[in-house]
Amino acid sequence: MGKEDLTNKHGLNDDDINKIISDATFFFLVADQKKALIKRSDLVKACGLSGKEKKIQDHVLESAKDRLMRIFGIKAEESEKKGCFYLVNMLTENQDDDGFQHIMWGEKENGQMAITFIILGLVFMSNGSKISEENLFKFLRHLGVCEEDRKSQRRANDSSSDSLDPELSELVEGDVKKFINDILVSRQHYLVKTREDTGDPEVESYSYSWGERARLEVKESDVLKMICEVYDCEPRMFKEQFDRVLANEPDFDNDS
Repeated sequence: MGKEDLTNKHGLNDDDINKIISDATFFFLVADQKKALIKRSDLVKACGLSGKEKKIQDHVLESAKDRLMRIFGIKAEESEKKGCFYLVNMLTENQDDDGFQHIMWGEKENGQMAITFIILGLVFMSNGSKISEENLFKFLRHLGVCEEDRKSQRRANDSSSDSLDPELSELVEGDVKKFINDILVSRQHYLVKTREDTGDPEVESYSYSWGERARLEVKESDVLKMICEVYDCEPRMFKEQFDRVLANEPDFDNDS
């Protein structure tokens, strides 16, 4: 349904339609600040589309999605959960070019994404692309991210420090386990937490794997390149991961 059909049938003029589309575009951008799933129902309510025909809602939604892509280089991807959306930055590879930096993140957001990317890299390099909860937090304790590890070190070394570095603490909202489970798993969907079958219902064991947002936003080849830079080696050194990336991104071999 075109704009003219809407104005004729529903008494909406061009300014009305443009304002609603602008409101919907703005809603997308604001709602994505916390990187939670964006619900169509929330957008409809916030933009005054409640009670309007589905054709009107669809027109506004598609127009707002088109505007997001053209102006901001951001794609609204529908989730596996129908009626919900993620916003995916399609200009990631050009972020070093000032001409493509439409939206700038703050230091905290960049810091949180760095931690997130490290965790995704750890999961990607694990066998079967999932990592046990025990091994994940063992790795984070090794980095000094988990506060309880620092407390145990204090008891062992009789140190006066019993808390995380304030800047690091702020990045993980004061609690890295809460940051991972409440934000990366439940809110942002970068990770999926799965209960594993231990054969004993009284014994709980969990694993983490890439979530839907990670699969939409993050290229496995970028993660592999990061790992190779850390270890100063070629991607082919990690045969399993290299083969998996190559299967999904055939041009990767030429770029690497």
